[in-house]
Amino acid sequence: MAPSASKPRTTSRTVATKIGCAPLRAMYETAVEMRPKTWSQIEGDFLRAMQGFDANVASGVADMGDLQNGKGDFFNDLLALLLENCADVTLYSRGGVPGLIFARHQLDVTYPDTGVVQFLLEAKAVGTPKHPGSPKQKPIGRPGSADLEKRVKEAAFKTIDLKSEYARIQAERGTSPHGGPGGGSLTTWLRSVKPSSYLFIAARVVSQNDFQRVLAFASIAEQVMDAVGVYCFGPADAQNPTEYESIKVPVLANQLERVLFRACQDLVAIKSAPTQEPVTPSPATAVPMTEETSED
Repeated sequence: MAPSASKPRTTSRTVATKIGCAPLRAMYETAVEMRPKTWSQIEGDFLRAMQGFDANVASGVADMGDLQNGKGDFFNDLLALLLENCADVTLYSRGGVPGLIFARHQLDVTYPDTGVVQFLLEAKAVGTPKHPGSPKQKPIGRPGSADLEKRVKEAAFKTIDLKSEYARIQAERGTSPHGGPGGGSLTTWLRSVKPSSYLFIAARVVSQNDFQRVLAFASIAEQVMDAVGVYCFGPADAQNPTEYESIKVPVLANQLERVLFRACQDLVAIKSAPTQEPVTPSPATAVPMTEETSED
């Protein structure tokens, strides 16, 4: 396996530098000081950060770059911070990670830093209020589910490609698993191979139908990912589209706090297990965390 470049995960340059992202930046900095380990410890702060950011979006203080990268980057960084604190690990960004079809994948949050990737985190934040760049949008804003199908497809393909490459490597070595799912269950086969792949979705929903569609896309993603955690929130009333309340996800297996705990336990197990994979040293030297724009 060709070596990939790795370094301790980097945080979003957009969040760190843009005026419109100030509420997100302040909340992340507070979380760094708090060292939280669970979602419940920061849920209220997260919701207030979303309110502040989306108010900036609605007023035009946040530009299109903030809108496209800020919220998703922040959610990704915050989840990674929680997992590092909970599992007592350093998570990494790795470039040039090979899949079965594509030779290079950029992984923003993964573990470990060398050898076969064993843990992968994907985070998607969807749904936006009406803003100057969308004058024809309904006053309540764009549904969270409107952007989710494409995001789920992207995450699902990356997962399948990486897991398929792991299976090819194992087959080449003469160890299981061999080949693909054959006539069996694709989902069962995918969960038998590395990396453990987690998708987290934070969705601003604007109606019951929008909420149900978000849960439906999460269910679809579950057929590929090892687990999918969902957090939903939305306007408390139509007259105040950026004043939010959380919305309870009814499926226990999809509640973000539960899936995050599962991911933490998975990382602890990976960290504690004896090394079974040949390790190819990374050509990159680990450096202190810096702020850098991640790819969504």
